[in-house]
Amino acid sequence: MILAAGSSSRLGQPKQLLHFKGKTLLENVIETSATISDEIVVILGSSHEQIMPVISHTSATIAYFDHWQQGMGSTVSFGIQQILNKDRYTKDVLVLLCDQLHVTKQMLSELVFFHQESDHLITACGYDKSYGAPAIFNRKTFLDLLNLKGDQGAKKVIQKHFKNAQIISYPEAQVDIDTPKDLALLK
Repeated sequence: MILAAGSSSRLGQPKQLLHFKGKTLLENVIETSATISDEIVVILGSSHEQIMPVISHTSATIAYFDHWQQGMGSTVSFGIQQILNKDRYTKDVLVLLCDQLHVTKQMLSELVFFHQESDHLITACGYDKSYGAPAIFNRKTFLDLLNLKGDQGAKKVIQKHFKNAQIISYPEAQVDIDTPKDLALLK
């Protein structure tokens, strides 16, 4: 599941459509995700009219969340519900953000490997004294993800299940685009 519903208010333009390595940020993360999964769900919200045509050629399923202003937690909850509506037997969900520039096929493959080889409920990336997406959540955490609301994202679920989570160090996953200063670094 790729979260791409936010308005990029601090940036002042839709970050999903910023170009990096010849494609938009969202196209890049869809392409990277497609190397490890055939089932990709992109959650759109703000600026969806502009974004949808740019990714319509991809294999991703696009879900529009019309209450995206409620925050990331509500968006995650909506996304999990969309996935379960499609396949209620889904075992695990990998949650990605659309603006993490240095998420690679190798990183995602390793996360999947570590998750499958353990009995942890959650496998998440660790970076700079924190952790979060990309992160894999087992179905035993889905109810907690479905109950997220407002601005509290999936990190709240990782904290709740921390004893059953493994954090894999990927400092490069911390790099994202949120402000004009971040955009200047991208260019």
